[in-house]
Amino acid sequence: MKSTLVLLILLLPATAASQTVPHTLEPGMFRPGYDIPAGVEHGTWDFDEWPGVDHPVVYVDDFMYGEPGEKIKIDYRLSVFDADDHTGYLRTPEALSERFSDMHAVLSRAGKILAVFAHPDDEVLLAGGLLAMAAEMGKDVRVVLVSNGADGSSGFEDDPVEQLGGFNCAGIMPDGSVRVATDLKGIDKPRIAKRYGASLGVDISILPVVFELGGRRVVQIGEYRGLDFKKSFGPGSVMREAIERSIRELIRREQPDVVLTHGAQGEYGNYLHKTVNELVRGIVPPGGRMQLFTGFPEYNIGDGITHFLDLDRDGGSARRKKHEAFKRITYVFREGNDYDKPWNPSDDLMDGTFVKDYGYTPTEGRPPRYEFFQRVERSFR
Repeated sequence: MKSTLVLLILLLPATAASQTVPHTLEPGMFRPGYDIPAGVEHGTWDFDEWPGVDHPVVYVDDFMYGEPGEKIKIDYRLSVFDADDHTGYLRTPEALSERFSDMHAVLSRAGKILAVFAHPDDEVLLAGGLLAMAAEMGKDVRVVLVSNGADGSSGFEDDPVEQLGGFNCAGIMPDGSVRVATDLKGIDKPRIAKRYGASLGVDISILPVVFELGGRRVVQIGEYRGLDFKKSFGPGSVMREAIERSIRELIRREQPDVVLTHGAQGEYGNYLHKTVNELVRGIVPPGGRMQLFTGFPEYNIGDGITHFLDLDRDGGSARRKKHEAFKRITYVFREGNDYDKPWNPSDDLMDGTFVKDYGYTPTEGRPPRYEFFQRVERSFR
């Protein structure tokens, strides 16, 4: 981006979408490395801000959570805005209804909802309000996570997890070697998920995935730090085939009316997110009563929004519950943290996680009013 570029946009106050206040965005308005002007709350932006929709995309190579050498979009430099920057979060439900279908109507007709996401906290960020609203409506809501969230940050043990009957973390390393261990964070995160799931009113469980790797019995997916994602989860891999079997059995057993999962680009290019999307899309029967929806934050630039959900509907209980759930994700939320910095895992700035890109406010972690989804239409070939 040229430093001399001056961009004119319309900023709308969060409380009055009809009022317009012109601002000129100049490099001096931004703190170094941040992409929202000082003093502007998050949750006031929209999907026109999302790179790839109507302005240039910023890329980074060799993303640590992607395939080696893959070109992944991580917009950690200044975003580029246009003059019509508020067709999303600040619009009224009536205005959004002119472009998208109401997800509430889908929930009203559904009996059972199954959410299949990769990691603890993915379900909150992508669909926490929907899950809370569906539970309030008396729907049968099941949330299953493919990974237990193991990341090596709390250390490893060489013995299997006795209560699980096997190891909870594995991976194929870049040199082809195999790692199998008990990851202590992979034990702790499912407990945290149970607690924040209670705020949403839903039960959250880890998908049992049983396979043998390196002569050891593994019973859950947990990503060994530094693994090669393609070797570990790519086509033909032992771990991918085990995940596919488990998801297939889950969907066959549950027979949900609505299935929720990740977007095609994995939200920010995460290889396991993309793998879960591909597997779920391949398993949900096409052309039947089962409807498949994917979440839609800014980086799923190859998808398209078809549905929105107003979390302030019926008094805003779903939005409050989503906020409470987020605050109970103790490895992400910290009181007074500043989420203004878009997530870049390669820097040392305190950004907690990339919740800014999901419209959360910078210090309170308050979610935006709307969640957006894409209905995946598929037909028999």
